[in-house]
Order: sequence, then structure tokens, then C-alpha cells
Amino acid sequence: MKNTLRFLLVTGLLSGVSVISDARPDVIRIATQLPSSDLQAQENKMNPTQMSDRDTTQLDAAFPSKIYDYSVFAPKQQTSNTKFDYSIWDSALQDVVLRMGPSLRTRASRPNAIVGTRFVRGHTSPYRLEGARLSFSYLSDKYVESLKEYRTDLVHLANTIDIQSMSRKEQLAFWYNLHNVLLIETIAEHYPIKRPRQLVLGSHGERLHDAKLITIKGVPLSLRDIREKIVYSNWHNPDVMYGFYLGDIGGTGLMPYAITAKNVNYVLAQQSNEFINSLRGYHDSSKAHMVSKIYEEARPYFFKNWPTDLEKHLLKHANIQVLQELNTHKPYKISRYDMTIADLMGGDLPSTTYNVTSSDGSLNSKLPPEIARLAKELRQKRENMRHRGMFNGTATVTISDIDTEDPDTPKQEDNP
Repeated sequence: MKNTLRFLLVTGLLSGVSVISDARPDVIRIATQLPSSDLQAQENKMNPTQMSDRDTTQLDAAFPSKIYDYSVFAPKQQTSNTKFDYSIWDSALQDVVLRMGPSLRTRASRPNAIVGTRFVRGHTSPYRLEGARLSFSYLSDKYVESLKEYRTDLVHLANTIDIQSMSRKEQLAFWYNLHNVLLIETIAEHYPIKRPRQLVLGSHGERLHDAKLITIKGVPLSLRDIREKIVYSNWHNPDVMYGFYLGDIGGTGLMPYAITAKNVNYVLAQQSNEFINSLRGYHDSSKAHMVSKIYEEARPYFFKNWPTDLEKHLLKHANIQVLQELNTHKPYKISRYDMTIADLMGGDLPSTTYNVTSSDGSLNSKLPPEIARLAKELRQKRENMRHRGMFNGTATVTISDIDTEDPDTPKQEDNP
């Protein structure tokens, strides 16, 4: 785990996107430099109810409740060796994403109220020390505009290049990065907001994951369409769920680097292992096995034989403690989903700042008390991990090859 304070004091790199050819003709670099995030950006945030300049209204009006053919996104036999270079996005994520480390499978206690009041600012979720956090409160307007430019270039690539004839891993990485950039951009445009999936967008008042935000090959797409109509429908390993960042505490985390064809198997293994062994992914109650809502959403694609298929998937990634819990005979139920934004502030803007110095004295800066508290809780968690021997490298992660199957072959469990 990074030195928490060091992360909190570093800002991002992002700025728009132009597409250029690499020295190799089969490598396309998405190369816009993204500007630094701004420690003072919170002073200039738009009203969370204000619509951005994205043309969602025009998209909704142009494509009213029409049925589209999503088969245009189905992978074909590979005839192209083209690769995308996400190095700029990779660098940008390193400076705005904080990984919280593996779950200790204990709920974080509710933090104390501000002295003299009953009010608690910042994150209060019992799952706040799981998954990943993105520093939305430090993203400047220029940074957000650059995210829009980056996303625009990704959409342009999808409209001009036959992505479906590239390798399946290259395709999968593209859809993950497009989805995650689009989600982060949209949330950032409306920040501060406490529950991003409740955002209402477009003329039809659709929620964040269902609003048609982009158009590719003449088909308007929502975030859910990218996940379900494109990826879930064409990849058969349920591990593919874990590459999609959902922006809230209840969902999967986010790696501090871009997903590529080279690292996609590793990323999905890490993400699935972290999520399944976290309390927000699975926990036991006295009467039932409680599982995340993301499994209910993916049920038509990966868990048709419910709950047998789901249990098989969970067992594949479960650690010893979770294995013991799963071996008890109970029904499976969907747990309450935590919709709180996965940021550093709990959807609030800083009310004040404190002078904070790192333990070695090398860093000194002003931090909001909400973030200072989160940093302190993370240090405490790190100490608990050390006492439990969780830094000894004994953990195992199952890595499945999600890309070895021709799209026309029958479904297989681990090689969709």
C-alpha cells in the first residue's frame, strides 16, 4: 500500500486526446496530455443539479426507445494486429486513484461526530476501507474538459477502426477503458454528488448507467450497454465483470493504471479476488449468504443456474475464511448495495483544512479533516494487516485466460 499521505498530496496528469501513430504502424497511441488536477478545484465546482455541456439531450431526442442491433460489436475472427497505447491514461490514473488494500472482513466503525455537534462529514460507510478511491474533489474544470477530449478520441477510434477484428484481449481492454473514462468524466462533471448512480441525465430523465452518453457505429450506448450488450454478451467468463469501475463504494475497485491486452488477465484476477473476499462482495448472515447486487445484474449472462453457477464462481476466488463461510448450507440473497461515491470526501466539498505532516517529516500540506481521518484509518488498517501477517506474500490469486476462445466456439467456463 502506498504511503497514504504521499498519495493524497499528489495531483493528476490528464489533458485531452489526440491520436497519433507510433513508430510501429500497428500501434495507435492515444496521446493527449491531461492537465494536473487542482487542489483548489472544489471552489469552482458546478452545482450538482446543473447539466453539463454533454449532448445527452440531443442523443436522447435522436434515439427515442429504438431497438438497436448490438451484434455489430461482436468479436470477429482476428485479422488485425493493431494495438492501442494507453500510456497517457495509465499515467493519469496513477495520480488520482488510491487502492485501499485487501478487506480485513470487519466493518469499519462509525467515525466520531465533529466536536460539539452530532454531524459527521466524510465517509461513514462500514465498507469505506475496501476497494479504491478516486480524488474527484481535486479534479479541476480543465482536467474534466480533458477527460471529455480523451473520451471523444476513444469514441472516434471505435468509429473509424474495426476494433472487432482485433484480438479479443485488445477489444476487452478498449471497452474497459472507454467505460471507465466515460464514467469518471460524467461523475466529475456533476461533482460534488453523494450517490452517482442516482444522477438523472438527458431529456428522458435516465439514471447514470442507463442514459445514452455516446454513439458508436450508429448505436447510442449507455454505460450499462457497454457492460451488458457488448462485453457480457460476448465474453463467457464471469471474471470480466471486475474490469468495470462503477464509481461507488459498493462496486468493484479501480486499478491505478490503464487496462491493456497484456495485463487484462492479471487485472481481472486481482479485482475478482479483492471483491469476492470483501464484505461488499460477499458476507455471511445468520440466515443467508449475502452477495452483491452486481451478481444479480450479471445473472442473465453468467449465473443462469442460480445459485449453483454463482457459488462455483465465488469458490474459485474465495480465501480460506470465505471458503469456510460458503461451505455452510444457506440460501443466497442480495445484500444492500452501498451507493456512496467512491471518492475521498464522501461526496462533500472540504469545509476547512488542517496542516498535516507525514510520519517521516518529508511531506507537509493542508488536508481537509475528512481526508486526514481517512488517512489515519488507513494507517491503522495497515498496522492490523501487519499484525495478521498479510504482508508475507502467502496470498494466492487465480488467473484465468479470458481470451483464448474463438467467438464462434461453444461457451467454456474459464475461456469465454
